[in-house]
Amino acid sequence: MKKNDSTIVEGFPPLMCHEPRVLILGTIPGKNSISANEYYYDNSNRMWKMLAKLATQKMPTNYTEKKVLLEHLHVVIWDYKCVERTNSTDKGILEGIPNDIVGFVRKNPTITKIAINGYGKYKEFGEKLQNQFGQSIKVFRLPETSGLNASWTLEKLCKEWSVVFEL
Repeated sequence: MKKNDSTIVEGFPPLMCHEPRVLILGTIPGKNSISANEYYYDNSNRMWKMLAKLATQKMPTNYTEKKVLLEHLHVVIWDYKCVERTNSTDKGILEGIPNDIVGFVRKNPTITKIAINGYGKYKEFGEKLQNQFGQSIKVFRLPETSGLNASWTLEKLCKEWSVVFEL
């Protein structure tokens, strides 16, 4: 899988909560997240700000509080198993090996929704998941929360992502 000037990066295990209802799928942690061993560690990523706003909770200040927010929302976060990339951004990803999403959802039958963080890149992956799950799971491809997606304000992100948390 490895090409010149690229690195193989292993993903984190799922960041679990009890009775997850929503599985948020990202790509792979960036360099800062890997160093901190935390999902969405870089403050330029608006994931935690968006989730706090959608939950009408205060912005978490540490990883423990972030995990509490996930519990409140019944959200689990997971990324690819591993990727080959040339830099720390999603645009630097050359190839990736996804985790066994179908198996994971079968082991966690309370999950009814999958939110893919970054809809432009994962059209085929999202469609494949939706076809595998049929009507039992709703798959949403949503705008990327990365700060590099500057055309999307926090308010616009919240509006688009809110569909995942509606009953």
